[in-house]
Amino acid sequence: MSYAELQEHIWSQLSLRKRLAGRAACDRILRRAVRVLPTGMMSQSNPTEQDRLMRQTAADIVRHERHSSVTVGSILLTIILSALVSEVIKLLIAWWRARSENQVLLRGYQMEMSSNG
Repeated sequence: MSYAELQEHIWSQLSLRKRLAGRAACDRILRRAVRVLPTGMMSQSNPTEQDRLMRQTAADIVRHERHSSVTVGSILLTIILSALVSEVIKLLIAWWRARSENQVLLRGYQMEMSSNG
């Protein structure tokens, strides 16, 4: 699965309400989630610890999004982004857990993104 296919998979799984933020926001959040998700720690953790890491990653991404997009409707935007970030990360983790091949793919995407800046 290519990264573009992962983007399409995540987008297709989002609820209609979460799509309000738009495809570009979803792709931006997914890219950030892929970059910062602590896959090394997650692969060695139990499900409870994985959930904690997931919530921490989601909070970090929401904080980053909130600081990078201050607008007139920033409170509403924060609510929409919070819901979108949570769902994108849940879908990414579900995909990551589904097959060991996906864990390898995610690590490859992370290495590619870190080398591309």
